[in-house]
Amino acid sequence: MVSDAAAPPGSPRLDPSTLALLAALLAGDWATADAADERTRAQASGVAAAYTQFHLERGLRSLEHVDRTIA
Repeated sequence: MVSDAAAPPGSPRLDPSTLALLAALLAGDWATADAADERTRAQASGVAAAYTQFHLERGLRSLEHVDRTIA
């Protein structure tokens, strides 16, 4: 994590709950991931999608078909 003063312009600012969700997903802590609220899940989902597309150096057309809502 980079401080706000050192972060490049345009860098996403993630709140602690989103960082905790991403860490839980990485560690396989499904109980913590299931307990996350909708706003936190949406922010984490957006960051994961942006990260993937950045590293692939192209957009993912299939993302529009992914249902990112809670059933």
